[in-house]
Amino acid sequence: MGHAGLQAEVSPHFGRCDSYAIVTLEEGRIKSTESVPNAGHSDCMSPIGALAEKGVSLMLVEAMGMRPYFAFKQLGIEIRCGITGTVAEAVESYLKGETFAMAQDGLCGHHTGANGSCHQE
Repeated sequence: MGHAGLQAEVSPHFGRCDSYAIVTLEEGRIKSTESVPNAGHSDCMSPIGALAEKGVSLMLVEAMGMRPYFAFKQLGIEIRCGITGTVAEAVESYLKGETFAMAQDGLCGHHTGANGSCHQE
């Protein structure tokens, strides 16, 4: 399994990454990072619980399916999409306001094309 650090590439799909990078921000700057291993794509709910237990309040993703989307929403964790590149680049895009709220019509399996979908296959 890979280690999720600032130079790690963002996975094109939430549940298929090796690990998740938890980035703590303070006054608009990166204060610390932590890597949390992914339990596997067959169980999207395990990493969501682990991330919630770590106090995650925001997920930056390129794409995800319906189950994790609704689980994050139920836990009150904001999901922002339009994320590509490295973890550091994703955080920078978020801080610059270049990401957008993930909507149900942008979920994997529910793509609508070029009208704001987070992920196109």
